[in-house]
Formats: sequence, structure tokens, C-alpha cells
Amino acid sequence: MTGLSVSHLTKRYRGNDFDSLHDVSFDVGKGEIVGLVGKNGAGKTTLMKMIAKAQKPSAGMVSYNGVDVFGRDRVLEPFGIMIGAIFLPYLSVEDNLSFYLKLHDKSKYEANIRPTLELVDLWGKRDKKPSGFSFGMKQRLALAMCMVDEPEFMILDEPFIGLDPDGVNELIGVLRRWAADRDTAILISSHQLAELEAICKRYLFLENGKLTRQFAGTGNELTVIRLLRPLDDPQDFKGIHPQVVAVSDDGVSLNIDTTKGSLNDVLSELTVTCGIADIDVQRDGLSTLFGKE
Repeated sequence: MTGLSVSHLTKRYRGNDFDSLHDVSFDVGKGEIVGLVGKNGAGKTTLMKMIAKAQKPSAGMVSYNGVDVFGRDRVLEPFGIMIGAIFLPYLSVEDNLSFYLKLHDKSKYEANIRPTLELVDLWGKRDKKPSGFSFGMKQRLALAMCMVDEPEFMILDEPFIGLDPDGVNELIGVLRRWAADRDTAILISSHQLAELEAICKRYLFLENGKLTRQFAGTGNELTVIRLLRPLDDPQDFKGIHPQVVAVSDDGVSLNIDTTKGSLNDVLSELTVTCGIADIDVQRDGLSTLFGKE
């Protein structure tokens, strides 16, 4: 497969009797911007760190363009990774980016340093050492280091922190252009749901270490069907209808991607075949997933 493939990824930390991440599988193709969402402690950062080889999985596999990430060196060379703020505190902001490029034999991107620092509003601080920066400024530096060499795949954990509204809008515009023009793939996690809805076309929802839902956004909305009586076999129903992109474990909530088929077809199947008449159709944003239904 071309792109990122995560297969049955599991992580159990030593001393625990439970999995912090359990049997997670998904793909991210070229040019996709995929949002990774979930409450605090759901396993989002653990998942990102394993994809980035910062942690080893207890089970499962991560591959990129069909190559096992953990089985070969330099598979992640075309990645830009922002998971926490990593920098050399004794170097200036500008020198941090320059050193990063030299370390990875990418000095041809030196001309990107100024526009990248301008994007994250750090060009005016280019001669400052980041050791005394605020958390938000450190995040912006980490974002700049992630973007400076024009990666083909980006892993972004909370990239909007520290940016003012204009900076957020500019970053969203840049990421959209990269995805459209360069086929840059992006896996992005953020608690700022409005920003995710402005940029992502597909979402992964982690809950207690499990990937419980994968769904597409319809514009900036989700279409949610709520049932008074649960489905007898939720997963079988999902397989019948491609527009049903997620079914809750209890079989009472269905996420519908109306770009893949008619909502009426789903409603008809529920009423005629399944005999379920009490149906509520809701349109809501990502907040639906966080208990605001």
C-alpha cells in the first residue's frame, strides 16, 4: 500500500495489566488530512509516538509505502514529526532549524527557514535561544522544525497551540495547499475541534485505547442516526451500507457519510429490513463525540 498503514497496534506498558492502546488499525493515503480525536488519556500521543518510532509496540505493525517502519532504518526520512517540543536549548531559533537540516542532509531547504519561521511568527525571535520560551512558543518552534524540509507525511500533535487566530488560519491554509498540491499526508491531533473541522475530511476516534470509530466529515458536519432500539448485529449492518462509516458498540448510534450514498437508503433499510421506526437524525460537529449530543 502507498501511504501509512497501522495494523493491530497494541501497547502495554511494563507493570500494567491493561493495554494503553489495543488492536488499532487504520490507513492514511497520500494527500489525506486525518484528524485523531479523543479525550485526554485516550491513547492519541501513545499512538503517534509508536508511528514515529519513539516507542515500540507490544504487538502489531506500522508500515510506510509497504515497508515495516521498525524493520528498516530511514523509513521515516520523509516525515515531519511534531510530538512535543524538541530543540537544542543552547542554539538560537534559526540555528536550530539550520542544524536540523544539516543533520538530516537536507541543507537544500535552507531557503525555507525564513518563510517557515514567519509562518509560525518566530522570525522576529530567530536570534533568541528557546530555553526561556513559553510553552506556546516552544510548540511553534517544534512546528517550524516539522515543516521546514517540506515533508511528504506529517504527524502533528497540537499544532495550533501558541498561534493567534490569524496564524491558525494561515497554517490551515498552508496545510490544505500542501495536501492538494503536493499530496502531503497529515495525521493531526488537537483539542481545538473547530480547527480540525476546518481542515480534516476524515477522523479517527480513540476511546480508552481503542479505535472505536472511523468516519468522514460531510463538509463541517457529521450526520448521526440515533436509534431507540439497538441493532441486533451492528457490524453486519455497517458492512451492507458503505455510507455507514461507524456504528457504536451498543448499536444505537450510526455515523453516516452522505457523500457515499443516500441517507434515505439507510433509513429505509433500518425501517423495512430491521423493523426500527424510532429514528432521530442529528447533524452536529465533532462535539458530538465528546458527550454533547
